[in-house]
Amino acid sequence: MENINSAKDAFDVLVLFTTKIEGGVLKITDKYLNAGQTSVLVESLAIENGKNQSFFLHLSQKKTSLTVRLLPLTDPEKTPGVKTILALVARQIRDSNPNVIYGKTNLQDFLMG
Repeated sequence: MENINSAKDAFDVLVLFTTKIEGGVLKITDKYLNAGQTSVLVESLAIENGKNQSFFLHLSQKKTSLTVRLLPLTDPEKTPGVKTILALVARQIRDSNPNVIYGKTNLQDFLMG
């Protein structure tokens, strides 16, 4: 994400959600901001065709950008549901500020709008 320089701003605009999909459910269940306000963890759950995956997204602040990625320690299988959760979180952040744009990404097929 480009033109955003505050992980706290991203934390503040993130709304927890539950979304039903064909064969399952996608959710973000909680969010955590570190003491330095430079990093956010987003607790997530993807249930697809009977397979449950709990994992964290990691939002890390750079000078004028914010990286949205999977936390390597939780390393879920990169299913369409997991990628959709990443895209939905990125979209919430982008939609919160007209100056924020998507930067380099491998989620083009999942970013709606």
